[in-house]
Amino acid sequence: MMHDRQLIRGGDLLDGTGRRRRRADVRIVGGRVEEVGADLSSVEGETLLDAAGRLLLPGFVDVHSHDDAALFRPRALDPKLSQGVTTTIVGNCGHGCAPSVAGGGLEDYATPVLGPFPEEVFPRFTDYLDAVERSAPALDVIALVPHAPLRAGVMGMEQKPADAAQLREMAAHLDEALSAGAVGLSLGLMYAPGSAAEREELLALAQVVARRDKVLVAHIRNEGGRLESSLDEFLALGRDAGCALHVSHLKVTGAANFGTMPQIIDRLEAARAEGIDVTADVYPYTAGSTTASTLFPSWTTRRGTDSLLQVLTDPDARARALDEVRRPWDGPLENQFTSVGPDAILLAGFSHPETRAFDGRALVDIAAERGQDPAEALADLVLSQDGVLTIIVHHSDPQGMREVLCWPHAFLGSDGLPREEGYVHPRLFGTFPRALSTYAWQDGLLPAEEVVRRMSSAPRARFGVPGGSIVPGAPADLQIIDPSTYTDRADYQNPRRETHGLDAVLLGGRPVWPRPPGTPDAPGSGSGQLHRTGPVATSLPSGRTTGQ
Repeated sequence: MMHDRQLIRGGDLLDGTGRRRRRADVRIVGGRVEEVGADLSSVEGETLLDAAGRLLLPGFVDVHSHDDAALFRPRALDPKLSQGVTTTIVGNCGHGCAPSVAGGGLEDYATPVLGPFPEEVFPRFTDYLDAVERSAPALDVIALVPHAPLRAGVMGMEQKPADAAQLREMAAHLDEALSAGAVGLSLGLMYAPGSAAEREELLALAQVVARRDKVLVAHIRNEGGRLESSLDEFLALGRDAGCALHVSHLKVTGAANFGTMPQIIDRLEAARAEGIDVTADVYPYTAGSTTASTLFPSWTTRRGTDSLLQVLTDPDARARALDEVRRPWDGPLENQFTSVGPDAILLAGFSHPETRAFDGRALVDIAAERGQDPAEALADLVLSQDGVLTIIVHHSDPQGMREVLCWPHAFLGSDGLPREEGYVHPRLFGTFPRALSTYAWQDGLLPAEEVVRRMSSAPRARFGVPGGSIVPGAPADLQIIDPSTYTDRADYQNPRRETHGLDAVLLGGRPVWPRPPGTPDAPGSGSGQLHRTGPVATSLPSGRTTGQ
């Protein structure tokens, strides 16, 4: 076959190991890198690719994706391939579509994050893994077990503490999923129903993760005024259970909290010195994106989206909810409506013709156009979309983001919410070229070699999957870019613009971007595979974690 033997010749190489950029040719045989060196001679029957003036990079790893359902939708992963991503890690923020939960409450709640769910039902998480494996995905997949469906499958969306029998059932389901190759457990402690989980439940599940030598990942409860206490809650789980930890999209939100990231990184370094194996990921933007339901107090979503819609249609309950929206909250969760204000909150995901013009606009401007108070406008718009509405929130400390990028144990993740049409956060299309072109080459914040390593081999190693570098024996997952023009083009005005200067992406030696002519749109025709993982190696120099 034409892709069995290839020689990419004449280009420079950043191989993903952290080694310095150099001139090198790369020979690919049977989907793997066979040889790397200067001035390799071609052999008969080999396809030659001229890379003169170009730079070869390994395929990138999106360590924080929400592609769980997108894997089953036509062309939903194009935004990843179009920026050189060849591996996606799903199950983040506790969101996921497996195990399937009867009644639809969880699906409705998670749809603004994951997009439409597949028709197939997954009674167990292992059924989801099997379905991904059968589907021939468009790129490689690593799976975390999402806490929300794990919990809801046992006790529904009701936000209450789990009893002993429910804890045992959750732990058994988690153990089965981890033994089948899931890489860890992901918590979404800001979202229903995970926000109701108390320490006893979280510790019991963390102990299962520790026994299987996997990773506990978390969107912690608060990234604003209570960031330190929320981080301490998570670090305590790693300390007491003895499991590896990973903090999702580490950042500081709310202007009142800007400037505090150095103390947070000091906390993480102290934890690592203590023997707690903790890493993090970051996206190179100062705006986040999530479901609009998070702008309402947690009691409004105690049974998922249905209960929120009921609250917003009941005059007394609505008045109570909107009163709470307008003032800071007691307790661990952050009220983003008050901490950043409606002028910094954009709305997206409008599916009805009469509201589609609001896509990508600030809540304060929409409210003014409608002659409404912003909180009232938010409630009406959520109702008009049956609860399926997304927000883009300009809330993060820009200097704090740069400080996380410089932390040696932080990887890159898009946290992109996959939607095939309409307004989206530009990180869905631009995270990885932005990190390299802006923060390495333009700003000189980090060497390009280090940025590429943290977007390729380092995250794969963290989650127990070999590969991610262009070295002999590795899978031929790589990309060819024009370094003179390479940049992200997606921004808040035009968030769907694709990477400029990306010539080609190969997955297992096969061209996957630009899409080869004749590639079917339907899922099931990709070159990717599911990676089922074993124990994960520690990221600590000592090789030791607390509790082991």
